[in-house]
Amino acid sequence: MARRKDHTPEELTELVLGRVLEFLQNEPADQLSLRKLAKMVGYSPGTLINLFGSYSRLILAANARTLDIIARQLVDVMNHTESAEEKLHRFAQAYLSFAMQCPHQWRALFEHHMEEGEELPQWQWSRIERLFEMIEQCLYELNEGSLEADRHEASRVIWAAVHGICALSIDDKLFAQTSVGGDSMINSLLTHYLSSWKRD
Repeated sequence: MARRKDHTPEELTELVLGRVLEFLQNEPADQLSLRKLAKMVGYSPGTLINLFGSYSRLILAANARTLDIIARQLVDVMNHTESAEEKLHRFAQAYLSFAMQCPHQWRALFEHHMEEGEELPQWQWSRIERLFEMIEQCLYELNEGSLEADRHEASRVIWAAVHGICALSIDDKLFAQTSVGGDSMINSLLTHYLSSWKRD
């Protein structure tokens, strides 16, 4: 078993979170445990708890890395797309693509629950809000007269609908003809929803 001094805290953090994301490439999060992860990185379970505070916080930190990956993809779309409507379409397609390519990593974002009495830390809230702010900015560009509260709600409506399509696509539960897939359903959803949003 490796000793604590074999890695700095920063190096060990990177090692552990890297192993979690590697594991999620092939296995669901519920197949991972603190003991299994400790064995994978060559440290004791107690060392990992001392580093992250709890196993729940460790998984939350791994999920933060996933949100960072998604955010980078959306920023890339922002930087290479002119139209606000096209940005929203490409945002949604990037989200679907990530969910299909990394289903266990994507699901881990939503299957994780904080321990009783714990609140989601600010560093995670900030990541979540950043993603919604990108959507809200696009909605503002499409309808500058819209209210902030309406944009806040609309961003969640869009995400919830796209998220549902992603979840059903991963599980192959769309119950549609082969020509109807998650990508075409997302395009249909946004085309109709945004058409209404621009008229309001």
